[in-house]
Amino acid sequence: MDVNSQDLIIPLTSRKFQTKENIFSDSVISEKGPSHYTTEFSRYTTTTSTIAEIQYNLTESTHITTFNSKMQNSSTDKIKSYTKENSVQSMIKNQAGSFTTISFMGRLGNILFQLAALLSCAKRLNVTVCIPVNELNSSYFRLLRTSNIKVTNLKTFHEGMYAKYDSNIEHLNTSMNWTLSGYFQSWKYFYKDEDLIRRSFEFSPSIQEPAAQFVESFRLKNKTIIGVHVRRGDMTTDNLQNLGYATAPPSYLNKSMNYFREKYSTIYFIIASDNISWCEENIKRDDDTEFSKFNDPWIDMAILSACDHVIITSGTFGWWGAWLAGGDVVYFKGYPRPGSVIGKGMCREDYYPPQWIGME
Repeated sequence: MDVNSQDLIIPLTSRKFQTKENIFSDSVISEKGPSHYTTEFSRYTTTTSTIAEIQYNLTESTHITTFNSKMQNSSTDKIKSYTKENSVQSMIKNQAGSFTTISFMGRLGNILFQLAALLSCAKRLNVTVCIPVNELNSSYFRLLRTSNIKVTNLKTFHEGMYAKYDSNIEHLNTSMNWTLSGYFQSWKYFYKDEDLIRRSFEFSPSIQEPAAQFVESFRLKNKTIIGVHVRRGDMTTDNLQNLGYATAPPSYLNKSMNYFREKYSTIYFIIASDNISWCEENIKRDDDTEFSKFNDPWIDMAILSACDHVIITSGTFGWWGAWLAGGDVVYFKGYPRPGSVIGKGMCREDYYPPQWIGME
């Protein structure tokens, strides 16, 4: 399988959900599906509190395995494995020869859902994690030395629906190696392991430092910082609109911002978007509002996560910015459009955490 230049992470198996029928297919656990092969690993060492610092017990060290190669239709592919060679108490004990990985798809927000589900699943199964990786980790996480190991992948778990929790993931045979395939867009896949996920999703200094400096520059006189993510871009196209993807109108943004103005006495809004020009034209820029001009999705994600509370519109990118922030969250109830193809595939109770507030 050729690697798309837009992919943040290289997939282990090639099961892209390209049709409605595939997206909404029933959950299937396949025997020796497309992921039955032997794989070569190279192991990396890290000293930072990033994805690679999730602790897995392997003799004297801790480890997490990751991929980095173009996947071809061959029996052997290169994979990377991170190790942390410190005597620390493991959060997850590795079963020799047993691991889980995932077939990544989509962009940053989608990938974070899939990665969170993978990490939580591996902890529950007590196995090693294998993470496909290219520029995502090499650019934003610190990696050091290498070595080699080999494993064999045997089974694939296919999620039933893209935004509905599939409880079948709780009943995987722990004696087998697993590839997870799906979008896993539900907080229920990892809510028991929130601390693990938050530690794993810490940004590297090149991302965190400019974001923190930007946010803190507005935190004068103990102001409460509200992040606002406005998704436009591809969701304004006819194809996605017809499927049920919806963009929030200015009336929703004004209503949700006024909600926080009434709740907190001194606040400041930071607007992040894939279309800042639209935001500047449609969101009134009062003395309490600023727009992010970094033009970098990673920094915008870090900015949102550094805010006290967050307003989101559509899509998984804003979802993760809000979840990482950990405060009050207001979301757009019109996404996805009720009764649409995408709307029918989503269980709102599984997608939106119960404490989040929906507005129209």
